Amino acid sequence: MKPNDSRSLMLLLLLTFLSFALVVPPGMAQELPVVDPVEDLDFDAPESWAMKLYASVSLLTSLGPIEVREPGSVEVALEGLSVPHLDREQRTVGFGGRKEEDLNRTPVWGRGRVTVGLPWSSAVTLAWAPPVRLDGVEASLVSAALEKNLLNRGPWTLGVRLYGQVGTVKGDLTCTKEDAQAAPGSPGNAFGCEAPSEDEVTMDYLGLELTAGYALRGRRAPQLHLGMAGQRLDTEFQVSAQTFGFLDRSLLRTEGETFSMHGGATWQLAQKARLSLEAFYSPLSVQRLGALSSESDDLFHLRAMVRYRLR
Repeated sequence: MKPNDSRSLMLLLLLTFLSFALVVPPGMAQELPVVDPVEDLDFDAPESWAMKLYASVSLLTSLGPIEVREPGSVEVALEGLSVPHLDREQRTVGFGGRKEEDLNRTPVWGRGRVTVGLPWSSAVTLAWAPPVRLDGVEASLVSAALEKNLLNRGPWTLGVRLYGQVGTVKGDLTCTKEDAQAAPGSPGNAFGCEAPSEDEVTMDYLGLELTAGYALRGRRAPQLHLGMAGQRLDTEFQVSAQTFGFLDRSLLRTEGETFSMHGGATWQLAQKARLSLEAFYSPLSVQRLGALSSESDDLFHLRAMVRYRLR
């Protein structure tokens, strides 16, 4: 090989290396060290309380009496739920109750429902919360319920439902954009956030509900309903946060049972349209940092649904 050819080859290799270094993102050129511990939390730990609170908000209640439906009937509905506003103590759930998290993202949440009538006085409901990002948080939850009317006598109804959910909520929950703007370790960023996190919360559950209904007399009188349910929650919090020069991939897991009650009324708006309003309550326990025992910090919120019968 001639000297000129050798110099040309070296120059070509140098230019190739420089172009690759400029194109490859810094995160690929030098990967961050990763910590990925797995922790099984007590069901009343502060992090567990936050996960079961939001999982309980998403419970697929009947939002009305469990009726006898015509086989093949189809009803579509739009459901809206209020999301509790948490005070500073309630938001301080990270690291066992030492870190305040940005949990107040939206005051309301919603999903669509479709209910199809089946034989034997039963019906199936499918519900979906589409992955729409609101204030940095995106929920993708699929729920389903199988219900059966057990009693339909005069104004009284009684029914049972088996329901469940799978899905996740993603967002910058442990490290927000505002956190990352301050210097790591400073008073405004004591936990060293260097970029918005990409955390993921899994909110799976399986529950059994018994609901009674009573139709008041009168042309515009509503149908009342009152129900109680027990559910098994299986939740996980997958951290994905860049802090103090490393990637935190901690996985927090918890599972346990909760009890809930709900009651409300349904009004006929038109021949095929109805409006349902419901109040929901679930007692939730939590043992906060420094407390000698668990205390009750319960969930109470409101739900509404507009439904329309297609056939």
